[in-house]
Amino acid sequence: MSAAGRLLDMSPSAISQQIRYLENHSGITLLHRSTRKLTLTDVGKRYYYYCQQLCQAADNAQAVLESEIEEPFGELRIAAPVGLATYLVSSLGEWSQEFQHLSINLQVHDDHIDLIEQRVDLAIRIGEMPDSSYVAHKIGTMRMGLYVTPRWIEENGMPSHPTDLKNCEWLHVQFNSTGLRQLHFFNEYEYLNFTVEMKPKFVINNILLLRKMCEQGYGICTLSEFEVEQSVKEQRLIRILPQWHLGETNIWAVTTHRKAQSAKVIQVIEHIKKQLILK
Repeated sequence: MSAAGRLLDMSPSAISQQIRYLENHSGITLLHRSTRKLTLTDVGKRYYYYCQQLCQAADNAQAVLESEIEEPFGELRIAAPVGLATYLVSSLGEWSQEFQHLSINLQVHDDHIDLIEQRVDLAIRIGEMPDSSYVAHKIGTMRMGLYVTPRWIEENGMPSHPTDLKNCEWLHVQFNSTGLRQLHFFNEYEYLNFTVEMKPKFVINNILLLRKMCEQGYGICTLSEFEVEQSVKEQRLIRILPQWHLGETNIWAVTTHRKAQSAKVIQVIEHIKKQLILK
């Protein structure tokens, strides 16, 4: 009720009164109420489903109108994973300054969220796309590499082959297995591939903390070129085995299924595509 009130600029009690009016008018209970929580009745769930369809139809109608307007305006809600959001946030800020009537709401999520429920206009996602009702367009690729601190190289020397890393300490993100992990290396110059098995010393579920620990010298870290761009420029991190990489991952622009996209969505996708081309 409080969240709905914030969205509609109404008090929670006013929202509650509107729902009670709907129930009284129809003679059907839509919500189970207790002192601790509210839950939908079975008919309330079905009613809510069709209300969602009405809202989606209204969004589609609005998108048709907005697609005829060349200048982006209104609120643009974007969801992106932590690493890419960090890389893109500055350029998005600069891009938005070109449009007086545009504001950006950037939602940082490593998990996939419901775009309709969260009212997200555009989601940036990485990896393979599961089957869904959303529309996904490939906008770039992300190449992974290995990074360490300059001090690490002073203490361990510069490796020349993946086998040199077998006994090193590793940092990994969202790694839940207790067994050995395999890294598949690809040499783009000699068309070779090689597999190394290792067990991470630290397991972290946040890419920013992972990069920070790598910068503090806790071990070797697997990161994308986007996520380490600034760290490499400032020489806090150095890429090792640059002739070897760990494969490429697709980057997608994901929207809800609409026949027409608004100017703000179309233009921000093009802007992000340009940013994903490393200089």
